[in-house]
Parts: sequence; C-alpha cells; structure tokens
Amino acid sequence: MKISSIINIRHVPRTGWVLRGVPPVVAETISDHIFLVTLLSLKISEDLRGRGFEVDVAKTLTMSLVHDLPEAVTGDIVRYVKEEEPSYFKIIEEKSLESLGMGKYVPLYKDFEERKSLESIIVKLSDYLATIIEGKRLVALGYRDVEEIVENMENLIENILKSLTNIQLRDALEKTVIDVLED
Repeated sequence: MKISSIINIRHVPRTGWVLRGVPPVVAETISDHIFLVTLLSLKISEDLRGRGFEVDVAKTLTMSLVHDLPEAVTGDIVRYVKEEEPSYFKIIEEKSLESLGMGKYVPLYKDFEERKSLESIIVKLSDYLATIIEGKRLVALGYRDVEEIVENMENLIENILKSLTNIQLRDALEKTVIDVLED
C-alpha cells in the first residue's frame, strides 16, 4: 500500500464544488468526503443490523474507504465525464487502485460500482448522503450554485430506494436516510 501517494487526497478538493464557485480552500477534499462516507456507512450498517438485517460491517467500512481512493491517481473526475465512457473509467480506476498497491481491493471496488451486495448499496447511499450533507453546508455558506448537486443526489437516492425489491430493506433504508438528513 503506497500510503505516501494515497494521502495526497487530503489536498485535492472535490471538483463538483469548485466548478460551482466554491473556492478550493473551502471545498471539501476527497479525504473529507471519504471520512464522511465511512461514518455514514457505519451508521447505516448499525441501523440495519439493529433492525435484524445481516450486514458485513468490515466489508462496508473497507468499501467506504476504498471507493474514491483511485482519485489519488486520477484526480476527481466529474460525474458527467465518467458517464460518457463508464467502462473505460472503471478500468482506469481499477488500474489506479493497483498502482497504489491496493490491487486486492479491486473486487470490493467492482462490488461498489455494480451495487449488487447490501454493503455496496449502503456505501452508495452513504456516498450520496455525504454529498448532500456537504452541499447543504455549502449552500448555508452562500454557495447557492451547489443546490443542483444536492438535488441530483436526492434523486439518485430515491432511484436506489425505488429499485429495491425487498420491501423491508427499502423501508429500513428510507427511515435511516430520513434520520441522517434530519440530523
């Protein structure tokens, strides 16, 4: 694991905020985002376990930590660009993990991207929730142009929840999402 390369994400602001007028010194960094995603993943995992769902918390937390680490190599590429050639960017991000000495985590990264396991759903929801929380903080500071990002994340969360066929899981996740957003 190439820690000295990975920790550079402490100084890389998230591009979406900067493109909407947030100065880099105010914008959340990639590591700030990863920390909040991991914290939210822990909360959601524990909430679900408290409601009787089986969640591999270690897998969830590891996936949370790994989900944006490729950006230590690629930088923070905006969603619009990634969506133009998703398969290309998945390959680049997997190779980035390998170049960081984290090749053994590529399967977790793939799981996160494919969103087939409960743990990957938790991390994806946490990813979107973290972005909403940060977006609302920035709006409160006067950066109103980030409201579009917040709305997009709210829609993506709604789409994930609607796609779940397990009604009990959907209800539990909806309650947890509401709790997080009302906190």
